[in-house]
Amino acid sequence: MPTPKSKRTVILQSSFSPTSLVGEFNLDMDASFTSATNVATVNIDEDTSTTGNESTEYQMSFGLSSGAPIGVITLSFTGSGDAPAPGVSVAKTRAVTNTDPQATSGTVTPIATPDAFYERVWQQAVLDKEDELIDQVGGLDVRVKAATNYTVTQTVTSTAEALLVLTYAWKDASGTSLVSGTVTLAASSAALGGFDLGPVTVTDDSSRSSREPSGRGRDRLRARVESVTRERRRNRRGNRRDR
Repeated sequence: MPTPKSKRTVILQSSFSPTSLVGEFNLDMDASFTSATNVATVNIDEDTSTTGNESTEYQMSFGLSSGAPIGVITLSFTGSGDAPAPGVSVAKTRAVTNTDPQATSGTVTPIATPDAFYERVWQQAVLDKEDELIDQVGGLDVRVKAATNYTVTQTVTSTAEALLVLTYAWKDASGTSLVSGTVTLAASSAALGGFDLGPVTVTDDSSRSSREPSGRGRDRLRARVESVTRERRRNRRGNRRDR
């Protein structure tokens, strides 16, 4: 049976200089499925990342070999070192994409009215005592849709800090599963150079089933990550002042 997937592995490293490291941030997004033999998959990806920033989009469209559509999934994936202290820079030291079938580069528009939606924002700061050197933040926006006469279900299998697992299944009118699998987001970070890590914080949301206009998904995810990160940073600083 075909095993279509879209997988992205990223490492972001922060430092004062090439030999004075601050932290390392690891992100792994993996959308892997098993489909019936009469189902074909089309993969598209879009990379708008910069040298020290991850910003990628993926679309997987499932359809019968005859050409009739079954459903689609879009994924928006982001990672960055936010609000670096003076002198701290961020470099992407690893960025690997693995798709099956081979993806073509193009414009990915997140689904405007998904049948199911899930978003995670992940954050952990690197500290010099109580001073923040950098916030390591990542985000994932997942949207799924079923074509007419088909259904798709989303099951939240794990919300662990280090590993989010979402399970999906597209079925026909008789209840036969044609495409099923998981989307995972694994995140971890390390403090280097004798520095320390703050606590991991995650914010999950499955209620924003996006009533936004088509095409605003990637911008909304980036804005959401930035908003959550700023709020958490203010709370941490407020808690320190109250001690």
